[in-house]
Amino acid sequence: MPVQILPFNNDSLHGMMWVPDGSPRAVLQVTHGMTEHIGRYGALAEYLAAHGIVTAGFDLRGHGQNPGDSSCASFGEGGWDASLEDMHRFSLALAEKFPSLPRFMLGFSLGSFLLREYPGRYSDPIAGMAVLGTGHQPSAVLSVMTSIVKTQIRKAGYDGTTPLVQQLSFGTYNRSFRPNRTESDWLCADETQLDGYLGDPLCRNSISAGLFCDLLSSMKRTGAENAYDGWRRDMPVLLLSGDSDPVGGCGKGVLRVKSAMEKAGIGSVTVHLLQNARHDVLHEETGGAAQRAREILAGWMNGLIPKN
Repeated sequence: MPVQILPFNNDSLHGMMWVPDGSPRAVLQVTHGMTEHIGRYGALAEYLAAHGIVTAGFDLRGHGQNPGDSSCASFGEGGWDASLEDMHRFSLALAEKFPSLPRFMLGFSLGSFLLREYPGRYSDPIAGMAVLGTGHQPSAVLSVMTSIVKTQIRKAGYDGTTPLVQQLSFGTYNRSFRPNRTESDWLCADETQLDGYLGDPLCRNSISAGLFCDLLSSMKRTGAENAYDGWRRDMPVLLLSGDSDPVGGCGKGVLRVKSAMEKAGIGSVTVHLLQNARHDVLHEETGGAAQRAREILAGWMNGLIPKN
């Protein structure tokens, strides 16, 4: 299976594309999670290639092989809107390369919130959206947290971070998994996969105050009553998370998202909560959750790809 490197957005962002050996049947555009990079989706891409599906994506601004502080992920000021535009440009590039193929989008964690904003801004003919590792928080809680984080921006700058930012963004999630082996136990129960993430030089070990503020603002927007204005009501949506994922409230927040989508008239919303899986479902190899996630995603896409 050929893996192609795709300089993207005037060569300023690093992208990758995995192409099946035979004739492809569909394309999946992946938007990765906070602090990680697109190279971590190779196992998913290899599995999907066996089903004739191209997988492609790029390192978000301030992540992976892109410029910025290698220890702290940050989009930069105005970077949230710019990242949505990056997704759109990448989508158009894939449409040009594969004009006759149905195109799907997947967003994980941070990428899930970007993806949940995408259909309200752009009218790409997306065949379906896979939303992984997402959640819902009450608006009042998000407002309080945003006010606190703005004080940290004044201290550290938009692209800097503080211990309080790290505690609010990641530290609270780890409490449910005490005693903790690492500061990231909430991500994954598979210790080998978790250690691989923690030792990956392309994964940044903290986030900036500005990026956290951007994420909180997006969580508030995607949880609002008008969050689905502009969406196609016939958009197929897959919600896939672990039932022990604290970002999704161990399933409760994911079901809240499903309910809100259905209330807004989104007609086809499928939910899978994988047993004993934490946040990073695509790397929960121990216990089989990652394999199950790949099977669910491939089966869902296969059901939506037109038969020749």
